[in-house]
Amino acid sequence: MILHEVLTTEKVPFSYRVAGLGARFLAWLIDLLFIVLLGIIGAFAAIPLDMVTEGMGTAVTRIWIFCLTWVYFLFFEWLWSGQTPGKRLMGLRVIQWRGTAITFYDSALRNLIRVVDSLPVFYAVGFVIASNNRENRRLGDLAANTLVVHVERQGKPIQALTAATEADRVRLAFLRQRLSQLTRDQKETLLDLCLRRDQLRATERVRLFRATVNYLRERLDLAPGEFESDEKFVLQLAAVLSERVTV
Repeated sequence: MILHEVLTTEKVPFSYRVAGLGARFLAWLIDLLFIVLLGIIGAFAAIPLDMVTEGMGTAVTRIWIFCLTWVYFLFFEWLWSGQTPGKRLMGLRVIQWRGTAITFYDSALRNLIRVVDSLPVFYAVGFVIASNNRENRRLGDLAANTLVVHVERQGKPIQALTAATEADRVRLAFLRQRLSQLTRDQKETLLDLCLRRDQLRATERVRLFRATVNYLRERLDLAPGEFESDEKFVLQLAAVLSERVTV
């Protein structure tokens, strides 16, 4: 098992389990099946167009196949924060080298170079490159500075807030409104902190949750209650975020 360790700006280490070539290949096979299936569906859907104008259905089919070939991976990796249907089923995710979510540019670059990795057949170039570096990164990953890792399959450690009373509902709406001011990366960082808190040493855990609360207090005017710990307060905020954000 190969681990990739990331050091946050607060000097707190997080580790990710690097995906092996076997798992990545199976994820690619699943995505290939999806692409073929979508291609067949598109071809059948375009048949009626030929009845209206000769050649139109063929043209639409070719455009559809082009989009599937070049946009499928980019679209899903951008939409699902580094996951395609195949990667999601295999429990994999693409991240930046420093541990953050990939951007549209990162996904576009790594998938543009996919055409080189796939040469001459069945990703022979990508396989040779990936098998000769510790993190199993193909040319696209090296160019975009990305890494494919396993998603931790753990039970949700965050319990959703219940809005049993009118006061609870008002507070929940207030928290949602304030947290909506955070960027996507900030939301994912907060969720990642809560999901990986058990990996931290006690002193680092306390310090990092305190720093998070201080930032939220200054930025969003959010603070824990009188007898509420910093960690419990941040976990409550993460419960609100987890309703809408997929990590």
